Amino acid sequence: MPLIKNVNELNDRITIIKIESGSGPDPSGETETELFSCWAKIRTQNIKDVKDYKGTAFEDTTDIVIRQIQKQAITNTMLVKWQGEKYNIVKINPDTAFKEYMVLVVKSVN
Repeated sequence: MPLIKNVNELNDRITIIKIESGSGPDPSGETETELFSCWAKIRTQNIKDVKDYKGTAFEDTTDIVIRQIQKQAITNTMLVKWQGEKYNIVKINPDTAFKEYMVLVVKSVN
């Protein structure tokens, strides 16, 4: 089953951000830098996945499908911001065959 049947399914806007520790005499402050935004399809877990992932690193995760080619390469040190919430990137699953769409498995920072 394809990740995206029609490009119109990418209908949620997400932002990729980076959090950097402050420098200088007071390094406790953190700076949030917005790297870029892109269109995405948000896929929540179905009931079977919720049961299967219980107690694993993928518990309470969300899949975000985006285009493979972006303004900048995405790494696990970056965060995803969607609907005012921040999400850690648990896994990046690129499309090695067609290089069309990649899946970001994310988990809420809370």
